[in-house]
Amino acid sequence: MRSLWLAAALLFATAAARADEVDLTPQSRRSNKPITLALRAEGGSNFAPYGYAGACLSYLGAGGLEIEGGAGAGFPGVQAGVALRELFDPRGGFVVEISFAGNNRIRRGGPDNPLLTPGGQGSHLWTSLGVGFEQRSDGITLGLVAGIVFTTSDLTPHFVVHGGFGFALF
Repeated sequence: MRSLWLAAALLFATAAARADEVDLTPQSRRSNKPITLALRAEGGSNFAPYGYAGACLSYLGAGGLEIEGGAGAGFPGVQAGVALRELFDPRGGFVVEISFAGNNRIRRGGPDNPLLTPGGQGSHLWTSLGVGFEQRSDGITLGLVAGIVFTTSDLTPHFVVHGGFGFALF
């Protein structure tokens, strides 16, 4: 009888140990759900939507459509922008972006002839089309986008590179 109780106790102890081992695997703690809302520090060139150094709030909706809004230092002035992105894989991969941005103090782009642009050179507002990469998983977001910029004051294409690193809020 004593050996029967000992065998039952040993069987119960090994079953409990096996359950703890399965529950503690890293895969059981990770979520396969992509990051919905993130706060990201951004940096870029002079036509970057969030300035040379700034931040943006990024929301990923259903179907991979991402909406971002942010601001940063345009040296001088504040650069603010809004970007719409299409992520082909919500957890990370290829991204296409269209952004609308502006600087409150300086004009970007434009010809040197003030007769072609009344009020001075360049424009306070611009639009860009870009392609790049973004990773949104495990509580972090990382991205880099390069694109072509169009201003209302000239037909000369300008170029932009911007990217950032952020953390999930939800």
